[in-house]
Order: sequence, then C-alpha cells, then structure tokens
Amino acid sequence: MTIGNQTWQIGDITGDIYFDYLRSQNRDPVPFMRMYLMIDGNSESKPVKGLRILVYGTNAEIMYAHLQKGSRIGVVGHIQLRYRPNSITPVFEVVAEHIEFIRNIDYERGQRVLEELKQRGKRDGASDSDMESDTQIFDAGESRLDDE
Repeated sequence: MTIGNQTWQIGDITGDIYFDYLRSQNRDPVPFMRMYLMIDGNSESKPVKGLRILVYGTNAEIMYAHLQKGSRIGVVGHIQLRYRPNSITPVFEVVAEHIEFIRNIDYERGQRVLEELKQRGKRDGASDSDMESDTQIFDAGESRLDDE
C-alpha cells in the first residue's frame, strides 16, 4: 500500500462496471476493473457522485464476479491523479487495495470465478503485492482506462 496516501470509503456502485485487460508488449495481459461509487455525505456536506475506483490483477476478476450495480462496498486504497492523453483535465481516482462486501453481492457467481482461478493456478491466497506489480503497466502509461 502507498505510504501516507490512504483512503477508506463506503458507497454504492452507481453504474455499470467496466472490465478489460491492460496489454503490454512484454507482459501477460493484466485484468482491471473500473466502477463508480456514490458516497453519502453528512448533513453539512453534499454526497460525492461518481468516485472512480480501479482494481487490478486477479482481484479485479474476483471483484467483477461478485459485484453488480447497486452493491454496497467498503474500499481501502490510495488516491492517484493522472492526466488523460490529449486532455488537460486531470482524473482523480482511488486504486483499490482491499474491498469489503457489505450488501447486494453475488456470492454464487463469485465462487464460480474463484474456483476457475484456482484451476488456472492464479489464486490460492494471492497477496496484495499482486496488485502492486500489476499497476506498473498502468503507471508506465499503457492503459485503456479512458476509452469512455
């Protein structure tokens, strides 16, 4: 986890979940998932609409299988700022390092994906360090995250 840059949010997934693979010339494709959360504020502040959350690696595959529009989750991660190609407008996003399931979770579909990952040898208690290495492709600028 990034030291000195940590956030923890609870929210509902407000839209469709996007799943794809980051591709690099010299590496295997890295799964990634993008979703947006609605974060309720308190009576003195406005709610945050559309907090962008990213998940990488086998964790992206697992989260994509469990989550759906309307799922409530808790996200621990770090905030990053980056600039899109051909744009001067920055993007603020949270790179998830851990996700807690709260409600409206598809455990049956998620379990099927976990079994498939185990059969492929991709998941048997994989660590958070998997996500750290997977984000290196993204950090190098080889992504398709902004194809909206």
